[in-house]
Amino acid sequence: MGPDKLQRTAYAVECFLNALRVPDGRARTAVEEKLVRWLADHGGKDGFIVYNLGNVQCCRGGRPVGSVPLADVKEGRTLWCDGRKLSLIDSGAWEKGGKLVMLGTAGLILTMPGTGAAAAQPKKQERSSNNNNNNNNNNNNNNG
Repeated sequence: MGPDKLQRTAYAVECFLNALRVPDGRARTAVEEKLVRWLADHGGKDGFIVYNLGNVQCCRGGRPVGSVPLADVKEGRTLWCDGRKLSLIDSGAWEKGGKLVMLGTAGLILTMPGTGAAAAQPKKQERSSNNNNNNNNNNNNNNG
């Protein structure tokens, strides 16, 4: 796997964990590393991860082959990620027969770094700074 693909996989896992509201810290870093490594080796066409009922299941060929517990997560949604994309999936269909019924990414986009409210904040600060500079320049020109 090349560095660009590995970087995209790490970004997808970060978004996946953000959507689950996993708190930052050493425990998250350890989970993130496991999931990135697993997806780097098996993700894509037949490999993916699914969060459901407190565990992230590592799946290959549509079947769970391992799991990573997330004890601190109380998220009721079921999430899927293949290392490139993430989606909500139907919990009932997954629990009953391991079927992937994609529900879409509505609401998940806000979990991605650099998007949504997180991206809007720096722009506001930048404008404020520019306005202050313009006001200072105008005051200097008027006083001299």
